[in-house]
Amino acid sequence: MMTLQTSARPAPGLPTGLTLSIPIGEPASSGSLGSASGLLAAVPSVGDRITPAKLIEMLQALLTSDLDAAARLRFLRAWKAPLLASCEHTGAHVGEETGERPMGSGSVFEGRLYRLMFRNLAAAIELTANRQRAPDADLSGWAVRNLFHFFQYQIRHAARLQIPLPAGSWRDLHALSVRLVVSTRYPRSVDASRDAYPVVGYQGIRSIELRYKEILLLGLIAQVFVNAIQDRMSGLSSWAVETRLETPFGLSGQRGLWLVDLADDAPPCECAGPLSPDFRGWVLFPPLDFVRMLDSARLSETSDRGRAVRPSPF
Repeated sequence: MMTLQTSARPAPGLPTGLTLSIPIGEPASSGSLGSASGLLAAVPSVGDRITPAKLIEMLQALLTSDLDAAARLRFLRAWKAPLLASCEHTGAHVGEETGERPMGSGSVFEGRLYRLMFRNLAAAIELTANRQRAPDADLSGWAVRNLFHFFQYQIRHAARLQIPLPAGSWRDLHALSVRLVVSTRYPRSVDASRDAYPVVGYQGIRSIELRYKEILLLGLIAQVFVNAIQDRMSGLSSWAVETRLETPFGLSGQRGLWLVDLADDAPPCECAGPLSPDFRGWVLFPPLDFVRMLDSARLSETSDRGRAVRPSPF
């Protein structure tokens, strides 16, 4: 398991020692995978036809390999297009190979591929951060952009199938947010103390916080608009621009806040009661029109449930 090296609290109200549930360089759990290096050498060329099962096997091997961050990212970038193409046709593959009917508009294979891609990207980013030296700027930018892209794929896929995200998904994202968002807000100066927050090497990527806010808002949307999540995606970018992401410092006792508990494996939630001084995480301030949209959807859902249980007068 990887643990973020936060020897001192990076900002008031944020926790220390968050753990990512991503094994790096550990032996693969399945004996059928063989050695990671051997499997990676035997993987077909990018242009070859490949099944979702083979992609999963390859990504699992990469995750447990001892490759450095730059090598991992070059490998993942080369395989992104084949992976997405495979996800688009996963339903047909599952039906052909297992004889089973695919689940709704997606499949278990598709969800596993998105999750594994996210975990591999997170592993490469964390390896870079621990060494305080990033790959070239182009590769670094690609890694961060796609980290958030693949988490969005996970949310939309889970919403289509009406299933929860795999255990640890939100917790891993929140842990990485501390690494990435805080490093862009509080870059360490040359004369900073040794307890300052580690340099990640992604300070030039201004969209990190914006992309994280998009994910948080999408997590809220997915809780309300389960069957119409795609219809609400068009306004996501503009809502994220207007959304504030703050530490809880100075907010204790306030009510009705949207909280992102960094120790919780869950999307943001609304806290009706007063904010505890012991809370450690982010406080989300979405724009008013976004909050009204959620409230309207909840009111409509409550009204529909009331009509459903109302006894018939006939």
